[in-house]
Amino acid sequence: METVKTPDFFKDILEDMETEKEETLKMKCELHGEYTAIKSIFKSGRESITGCPECEKNRFQKQQEEEERLAKKEYEERHLEECRNANIRLEFYDKYFSDYEPKTEGQKKALEAVEEMQTTGKGKIILLGSNGAGKTMLGSILARNMGGKIYTMYEIATLIRQSYTPKAEKSELEIVNELATIPFLCIDEVGRIKNTEAVQDWFSYILDKRHSEGLPFMLIGNLHFKKDCKDGGCPKCFENYFDKDILSRLHEDTTIIVLKTDDKRREKNTLKYYSD
Repeated sequence: METVKTPDFFKDILEDMETEKEETLKMKCELHGEYTAIKSIFKSGRESITGCPECEKNRFQKQQEEEERLAKKEYEERHLEECRNANIRLEFYDKYFSDYEPKTEGQKKALEAVEEMQTTGKGKIILLGSNGAGKTMLGSILARNMGGKIYTMYEIATLIRQSYTPKAEKSELEIVNELATIPFLCIDEVGRIKNTEAVQDWFSYILDKRHSEGLPFMLIGNLHFKKDCKDGGCPKCFENYFDKDILSRLHEDTTIIVLKTDDKRREKNTLKYYSD
């Protein structure tokens, strides 16, 4: 039986890489003039001559810039996708915790609470109080960073109403179960829609299930507690939006912060008013 000799590929490769002789040459670049090149002769007989160092430097720099551009584009696209998935408003797309400037003790506590929740992935946060205190901004950043979502009460109510239409893609149960099981949920504008029995039902269902599963959530509203109500009780009292079971659960592992500050929107002073 004839033996077939297998070529020594590794030997050929090594010879093609091993330099047998080097010499310097004077070369001329059309862009940068004369330069000293190195001519390498390998054992395999292959020859190579180094190019203009300035051209190589420029080529490397352009390659780096292109890689950085593509990396930046990829990051921006991923960031935009994360913001859209989290249902964040456009004004908060480029906001981070470092952009939040707390001016009051309550705002400092709010920032500490959301940063801790992001770190631990646990707990409940309730932010109540004035407009323009940055409550929605904090909830939006947390929703994006934790792979969750932020919805207003109106948005959730609208999603549920749409589930009853003939062309609905999801049922009410599928919607509330999704909200009850995503990694993080922030419900904004608590108290901005009519507090019907149906609203209390799905609201309580979502929060109760998240509580049972140990999933973090955040509630935001321009509300107050009954103990702080000037009227001794009114439709804007926080307690009106929950049944006793949920109120009981909100006593566990919950940080409640009432923010009292001037409206930051007014500080921007961009309102234009004309009158004859």
